[in-house]
Amino acid sequence: MATLSDAKTGRSPRDKRVVKDETTANELWWGKGSPNIEMDEHTFLVHRERAVDYLNSLDKVFVNDQFLNWDPEHRIKVQIISARAYHSLFMHNINNMGKDGDVALFFGLSGRAIREA
Repeated sequence: MATLSDAKTGRSPRDKRVVKDETTANELWWGKGSPNIEMDEHTFLVHRERAVDYLNSLDKVFVNDQFLNWDPEHRIKVQIISARAYHSLFMHNINNMGKDGDVALFFGLSGRAIREA
């Protein structure tokens, strides 16, 4: 497979926004040189509502239930909803859960239960 790409080929760290609140204010790097750009909670909620409205207007969406972080002590469950199949596939690949037991754990099953299904 061969592809051609345009001049803009990656994600820009300067495109990332983070809600600065009591937790993130002391846990994240802010200021000059930081990739974390402050966003207030109201602005986040407005953008989230617009995204939900857009997804609700579509005939089909793609849903991935995944863990973020390989370390069992620190990983969290997330549900990633996207409008395009290639975004869904990208998120599946970047956050791949790995072993069947991890998938079973996500859904609260034993590793054996998923292999027997």
